[in-house]
Amino acid sequence: MGAAAEGAPCLRVVVSDTGPILHLREAGALDVLQFAGEIIIPAAVDDELLRLIDDWPVLRPAWLQRRSFDPAGPPSPVHHLVAGLGAGETNAILLAREIDADWLLTDDTEARVIAGLAGIEVHGSLGVVLWAAAVGHFDRAKAAAALDHLARSSLWISAGILAEARAALGRIFDNP
Repeated sequence: MGAAAEGAPCLRVVVSDTGPILHLREAGALDVLQFAGEIIIPAAVDDELLRLIDDWPVLRPAWLQRRSFDPAGPPSPVHHLVAGLGAGETNAILLAREIDADWLLTDDTEARVIAGLAGIEVHGSLGVVLWAAAVGHFDRAKAAAALDHLARSSLWISAGILAEARAALGRIFDNP
């Protein structure tokens, strides 16, 4: 495995679809991902980000790896599960499965369910913020601000889920 950040050992292999990259960027919290490990996006996700974010080729973090692969690959039961998903979610799940990624990042509910059925550990944008707080990459103020910014991003978050995330953040800092 490569280095997550210069001089730091890679903790895990993480594949992401478009949502978490977009939402964490909108929340000003994308850079924390570099500490999670080797961050990989399939070419289809990178292409989608290119359509969604002005100047994406210039703004794309150097630590974010674009990986090409053949999503048609050898058929597996996972191919049948992902049939109704978008290209980004499909490619991210299939790539995560192909390279035996430790985490898949997605904010798409259906993709989360399907990835879970495929045996892939799944986290979303809120989970990344809570992880960053739990392992010390965010202090309480920065984590709370990231949650607030995510709530104002293009990520749809129900009031209940946001309240649960804030409560989890409180538990992280109140019960170290």
